Formats: sequence, structure tokens, C-alpha cells
Amino acid sequence: MAAKDNGVKTAYFVIADISGYTKFMSQTPIEHAKGILESLFGNLVPAIRSPLEVSGLQGDAVFAYAFESDVMTKQFILDFAEQLYCVFARAKEKMMLNTTCPCDACAHIEDLELKIVVHHGECVIQETGDRKELAGQDVITAFRLLKNSVKERTGMNAYTLISCDALRSMGMKDYFDESEFHSEEIEHIGEIEYVVRDMRSAWQRRRHTERTFVTNNDDLLIEEWLIPLPVSPEIAFMIATRPDLRAEWIGADKVDILNANKGKIEPGTTYHCYHGDDLFPFEILDWNPGEYVTGRFNMPMGLSMLETVELNEMGDGTMVKLRYTKPKSPKLMGKLMAGMVAKKVRGIIDPDKENRIKKMTALGKKLASETVPA
Repeated sequence: MAAKDNGVKTAYFVIADISGYTKFMSQTPIEHAKGILESLFGNLVPAIRSPLEVSGLQGDAVFAYAFESDVMTKQFILDFAEQLYCVFARAKEKMMLNTTCPCDACAHIEDLELKIVVHHGECVIQETGDRKELAGQDVITAFRLLKNSVKERTGMNAYTLISCDALRSMGMKDYFDESEFHSEEIEHIGEIEYVVRDMRSAWQRRRHTERTFVTNNDDLLIEEWLIPLPVSPEIAFMIATRPDLRAEWIGADKVDILNANKGKIEPGTTYHCYHGDDLFPFEILDWNPGEYVTGRFNMPMGLSMLETVELNEMGDGTMVKLRYTKPKSPKLMGKLMAGMVAKKVRGIIDPDKENRIKKMTALGKKLASETVPA
């Protein structure tokens, strides 16, 4: 962990705040309101995963942090915020569908929303008995950003607010248009600039996106690969998806990224993998950081082949499961050529299996050594 001699650490601060909490608790039957909120928090807290740690629950908010040195991909925090909101939205929707109770609390579950604030800065850790708490002006700033004018300016009440301090640290500030920036004047702190991402639209997009996942029961090109890595699922996911790292273990000369959303990799983003003069387009179909990623190799004659990298936590490490389907095509010529293409692709991947596993394992060991706490 990055630390200065005076104990000051640099970190990302993430606060997930349930909007409408006070009104909900004060105007609805307390026993039902309490149960509903406990259920929502019961889904949110377990969804906060390494390298983020929960600092505490503060009334209607969950406060988490990650030291900058432990965050190894620039879009991790953005992906995490979107996933956390989807956990909340899914839990809320499930309660609304399953309840038949006519009380005011159960009838107004829909009024509850989640807003997320992401900030970056310095902090110190204060120990009180068995408790560790973060303190410092940047921690205060993160909490003060919960009181903002986003709803008045944009109409959103389900959003992620990301301070420009956080964006600069991620290297993502330049991906946003000038029109997307807002600012708040915070007493005793000054002006804080930020961008806002609509979480409700992110939820609707994920909700209606068909899950694409290659299983062992599918028509596989080759047998499933099992690769144990000494890193967390989040770092294993980075090895599988970060362009420079992916290029290293698949043996590509380089990997370019196309169709990223403001620099953020997500479904629809395409990797152009160059092997000498050959180009292999690989389109992301299903993106679930820390869990799995599925992409499609797009080939001539309408042929395509799926790849799923699944990540299962295993003790202090991760079991990576890699599966490829056989090439398929809806076109007649593609169907006629599918067998020959499958043989050719198998002849490229299968002989290189041990080499790819060796390179991925080496990357895992290298990153594991780099993330050992100082």
C-alpha cells in the first residue's frame, strides 16, 4: 500500500447512499421499513469486494475505500459503481415483485433509490479499540458531495457522481465532454468539479442484455482450460481483459481497443488482436468484472466463435476457467466451411495451450508480488 512516512495514504472513497431513507423511515411502519432497509443493505455490503473495503455503515450509507496502489485498472471503480447499483436495483425489484403486503412501507419500496459518490484523495487511519476509521479533509469532501444539486440540474436521482480528482487519478477525465462537468461549492473546502453517470439507464441496459456464457455443456472447440492464479478474481479479470496483458498471454503483437464508451470497456467494445499480418476482431458481449467475461471472435463468411473466461475465488487465489465454442455461422457458406475453420483455429490454439497458461501464470505471480502489502 502506498503510504507516506507520516501515515498519510492515497485512496478512492466510495459512498453508496440510499435516497429517501429518512422519509421512508419516518412515514412508514417501522418494523416493515426496518426489514426492507436491512435487506437492501444485506445485499449491498457483500457486493463490496477487494480491493475495496467497507469502512462502516453510517445510517443510510455504506462507506468503502480502496488504496490507490491496490486499484490496478483505471475503470475498476466505474465498473464497481455500476455493479453495486445493479445489485441494489435487482434486490429492490425482487422485493417489489414478491410482496403482497399493503402497508405503506411495502407500497413505497419503489421510492427508495441509490446514489453513489466517488472521490479520491488523502486520508489517515485512526484506530479506536478494534475499529479502524478513515479521517481527513478528502474523506469529509466525499461525504459533503452527497448533498449536491444533481437532481435539480439533471433530473437524476439514481446516479454515480465522480469527482474530477478521482477521474484524474483514473486517467479518465479527458474522456468526458465539457458539457458533462458540473461543480459544487463546499463550505470551507471550495469548488469541487465532477461528472455524473446515470445508473438507472445502466441498470436497464444490463437488465435487458441477454446473458452470454459458455459452459462445459456447450459444443466446445477444445477442452476447458483450468488455470490457478495466486491473485484475486478482480486482478485475474484484469489479466484476461486489459489490452496489454491480454496481448502478452495470447501472444499477440498488439491489441487495439475500438468502440469503448468514453474509454470504458463494456459490451460492444472490440479488441483488434494483431498476430503478424493477421487481424482477429474480438467483441465483448458480456462484461462482469471479477466474475466472467464473454467475447465473440468475428470471422469471414459470418462465422463466429465465443470465448468465456470464468473466475472462481479459491482460497487466496482464483481458478480461471477458459472455454471456446466451435465456430458457427447462419450463412450457408459459413456452415459449409465451419468444420475446416474449426480445425484451423484448433490447430492454432491447442498447440499453444501450455505457452499461454505459462504466460498467464507468470503474469499472476508478478501481479501478486506487486500487490503484497508493504
